[in-house]
Amino acid sequence: MQSLHRRLNQPLDIAALAVFRMLFGGLMFVGTLRFMACGWIEQLYIAPGFHFKYWGFEWVTVPGATGLYLLYGGIALSAALVALGAFYRIAIVAFWCLFTYAELMDVTYYLNHYYFVSLLALILCVLSPHRAWSVDAWRRPALRRDTLPAWQTGWLRFQVGVLYIFAGLAKFETDWLLHAQPLNIWLPPLSGMPLLGPFLDDTWVHYAFSWFAFVFDTTIIGFMLWRVTRPFAFAVIVVFHLFTHLFFAIGLFPFIMVFAVLVFFEPDWPRR
Repeated sequence: MQSLHRRLNQPLDIAALAVFRMLFGGLMFVGTLRFMACGWIEQLYIAPGFHFKYWGFEWVTVPGATGLYLLYGGIALSAALVALGAFYRIAIVAFWCLFTYAELMDVTYYLNHYYFVSLLALILCVLSPHRAWSVDAWRRPALRRDTLPAWQTGWLRFQVGVLYIFAGLAKFETDWLLHAQPLNIWLPPLSGMPLLGPFLDDTWVHYAFSWFAFVFDTTIIGFMLWRVTRPFAFAVIVVFHLFTHLFFAIGLFPFIMVFAVLVFFEPDWPRR
């Protein structure tokens, strides 16, 4: 137990977590502005006359138009403050509360990567990535730190690893591996794409993509944990999520995952 305690509290460079804070907050800020600019507030929340509720969260109501814009404006503002590291603790707690409330307003619009964002935000409420490269550290020099305990980086790595491994386990079933479902439904309509399009009608491509996705999700964290294979694994992650971004309309998810796996690099990578 003493050895475990020492390992969890070993000081690691704060740089990687500070950059993760900036990327996370910046991406959520841009994503929220995009949500508002695309008119999805009106389309998803104002126009419908009925909203389906999560069990146990029937009390989460959809406010009127003014309230909705204030809600999403608050999400954007708090995300920007997180990225800047300004009033960080208040900002990240506000972001988690407002973002999670918005996601609980209607179960119809559930997306697994929004749930992942809520989990990351909740973890960031406890961590201290604002102690470097932030407005708070500039305003309050006593707050500055060059290191943080190893458990802070380890917690984020654990959460990202859980996502990938369980994504793989979800594919460990006959529809995905033996029948290439649902990729043999999703890919043929994309056959009009340049370069890759003509291949997307081929059955063997559907099976190849299905098996690659299964192997990728179940093994990629192991390769990211090993320093020797880490650069190659990261390159595969970037290519994999580039293709998911091109093939499927899944919004910010590819960017979230590429940014998230950066925590597996050495903590001082931004300085180097």
